[in-house]
This record gives sequence, C-alpha cells and structure tokens, in this order.
Amino acid sequence: MTKTTRKSAHAVHLAYMLTLALTTLTPYTPSPNQIAIDQRLGQEAAALAQQIAARYEGDHTAWLQIRANILAALALFGRFAAVEGFDAVEDDFVTLRETARAYLVGLTHEQRVQLAAYEAFRHAHLVEESDDQDRDPALVVVLNPVYSPDSPVKQRIQDKADERFAERYGALNLASLVA
Repeated sequence: MTKTTRKSAHAVHLAYMLTLALTTLTPYTPSPNQIAIDQRLGQEAAALAQQIAARYEGDHTAWLQIRANILAALALFGRFAAVEGFDAVEDDFVTLRETARAYLVGLTHEQRVQLAAYEAFRHAHLVEESDDQDRDPALVVVLNPVYSPDSPVKQRIQDKADERFAERYGALNLASLVA
C-alpha cells in the first residue's frame, strides 16, 4: 500500500473542492474582491454547519442540512484555493472535516446506517464498526462529505459491504426463489 504524502493529499482534496466549485457555483472571472467574498461566504457556511451540528448533536435528522452547508463551504473554499492554493484553506478544510466527524461519531450505528442507505451506500447494514478508539467508524468515513465520493477508502468500504452481502445472501436471488 502506498503512503499518502501531505502534498498528494492536498492535491486530492483540492481537486475534489474544485470539482464542487465547478459543478455547483456560477462561473466568474476571479477578482480580489470576489475571491475574498468566496472566503467569507465559505466561512459563514462552515459556521452554520457547526451551529447546526452543535444544536442537533445525536439527532440524525439534521444531517442533510449540515452536509449541504459543508459542501457549499467546500465549493467556495475550492474556488478560493484555485487562486490562493490549498494551504490558504487547509485550516478551514480541517474544521469542516472535524465538524462532520464529531457530528457523525455522536450518532448511533443505526442512525449512520440510515444516513448511508439514504445516500445510496449499498448494504450499509453490513458495515462493521471498529472497536479501535483511534479509528473512526467506517460509516463516519463514508458519510463525511469532505472526502470525495470516489476516494479509495470509501470504495474499499463499499467493496467490503458488497462482499459481505454476497457471502450472506448470494444464494438468495430471484431465480432461486422462483425455481
């Protein structure tokens, strides 16, 4: 397994943030004023996500609003970072990651399974939680919106859930039930 360097991790995060910016924000020609506005609006969206997460700690019904604000902040920070570099938004990125992480860790496994299923993660009920206190539960990683949906770690977790499903229910298919 290859070790991810800080620089390569930054490049991956920046690419994801730029994709969000390009797909969710209205294009413009950057000016110093507009770039500063992007940073301020990103910080406001991040602050709102933090306020909602603190207010609804342990209540999974607030997740969609928290997630939407985190994604909006990531898009705005992505556009800002396109000009200023990832280092200029690294602290904001970490804050967003930790906001989502703390909120998701505060939920029960069953609540995380519901959210993952809602977000189209297949067989979320088969994802096992780690007892290791130094590692986040797998569904926390899957649900954390600061990581690209295409990230290798999210894919590994999905592959393991698919594998467990095949092991447990592989013989159960429509053809075997009809026969």
